Amino acid sequence: MASSGGYGICHCSECGVDLIAVNRWGFRATSIQPSAPSAYAIFGTPVLAPCAGEVVVAFDNRPDMPVPLVDEGYPAGNHFLLRCDRIDILLGHFRQGSLQIAIGDSVVVGQQIGEVGNSGETGEPHLHIHAQLPGTPERPFSGAPVPIRFQGRFLVRNDIVDMTLPPPPSSPER
Repeated sequence: MASSGGYGICHCSECGVDLIAVNRWGFRATSIQPSAPSAYAIFGTPVLAPCAGEVVVAFDNRPDMPVPLVDEGYPAGNHFLLRCDRIDILLGHFRQGSLQIAIGDSVVVGQQIGEVGNSGETGEPHLHIHAQLPGTPERPFSGAPVPIRFQGRFLVRNDIVDMTLPPPPSSPER
């Protein structure tokens, strides 16, 4: 389903992936659907640049919403678009104020760019990522979607990717 975020049509769900984290017991949060975003294992987790490139769009002023409320009109919430060679990578739903990049910045693989939050039209904290061909300057999210791989494979619903990281200092134990 396409959505608009002030930049035109976004094909975010066509090839996009939503990443969550689970704690050591296999749960996403400390209870069943807590309203505090900080109760979710992924909230506050550092996000690293997946590729080297230039920041084309950066948006970092939306609040983290209590679960399950959404910030209507801002599908990706706090997000950025990174141009890596001929592909644009969108990462969305960052924690308010956590983006460490700005439009025009060059980033390197593995550089910390922000923290997972719960901004935008999302039911709970997660990191959204999708790849697309570049859109137009007026509509940067209008590019055709491109499938992406994690650890060398294409993901399908409910796939597990083990990316074990230590818990960030501000989130509950994983």
